[in-house]
Amino acid sequence: MSMIVSDVGGTNIRFARTKDYASPLTDFVNMKCADFQTIEDAFSAYLGAQDTIEAVALAVAGPVNDDRISITNNDWQFSKTALQKTLGAKRFLVLNDFTAQALAQIDPHQNEVILSGQSDDSAPLLVIGPGTGLGVSALIPSPSGHIPLEGEGGHVSFSPRSDKEIALLKFTQKTHDHITAEHFVSGAGLENIYRFLADSSGVKPSLTTPEIGAQAIASAGICRDAAIMLLEILATIIVNNVLTIGAWRGVVIAGGVVPQLAPLIPQSDFANRIHAIGVASHLTQHLPVWLSTDPHTGLQGALAGLSSTHLQPRILHA
Repeated sequence: MSMIVSDVGGTNIRFARTKDYASPLTDFVNMKCADFQTIEDAFSAYLGAQDTIEAVALAVAGPVNDDRISITNNDWQFSKTALQKTLGAKRFLVLNDFTAQALAQIDPHQNEVILSGQSDDSAPLLVIGPGTGLGVSALIPSPSGHIPLEGEGGHVSFSPRSDKEIALLKFTQKTHDHITAEHFVSGAGLENIYRFLADSSGVKPSLTTPEIGAQAIASAGICRDAAIMLLEILATIIVNNVLTIGAWRGVVIAGGVVPQLAPLIPQSDFANRIHAIGVASHLTQHLPVWLSTDPHTGLQGALAGLSSTHLQPRILHA
């Protein structure tokens, strides 16, 4: 018997397995979602002739309350009950991917420090990060264990904080009715900002997101300006969430985008965006911010979800 954990977003699906909660995860595999027509096909490719499955924990990008799951920024859809039956799992849990990220951050000090500060361990911890989309969650301490928030914070309305960001909003409104945080703080968001800056400079946009990120690190220019703009918008989104939920414990940035752009943080207004927020500046002056660079935190958090007191009612039993 084994326990299977999986983390699926708009681009990648990751797998690992373990014998039990006390054993480490093994057999890590990362696959491209585009290589499979359905999530069932991806599971089949990973499992092969797998024997009896004790439990499956599946972290997905998107809302998870209903039986029918539609993965954000991905064509895959599935039924929880049907997938559990197909896999033959005795226990089956589907949780939001950033809920899983949060559950992997019980000790945020294991991460790389972006901004040092004072952590209030009695307060919530914000976990946020751009990948294919923008994920937002938090851990709230309680006597019965940490409670992970499950929401869709990447889809809140965009809040510009500079003249250039107001111009970015107006530029994007030409093609979209509702402009969200995810429109600019995500992999696709980097490309959206790049197109805006290229248009403003009279340059024909011709680069893909990976190319923009690579050029941003390599040399000054429109690509670097786009990356710095993304980081500054992210800082505004972070501080808005911190103030909303009282996340005085600090912030962990996860996801695949910021680790690539992290060398540019000192060149940006990131720290000032966190610290200088008018009359509430004293609340965030010493807020610690960490960067998670472990690609397996979603899998570790999915496994933690199976033993989370808060998530027990969500587990399907055969």
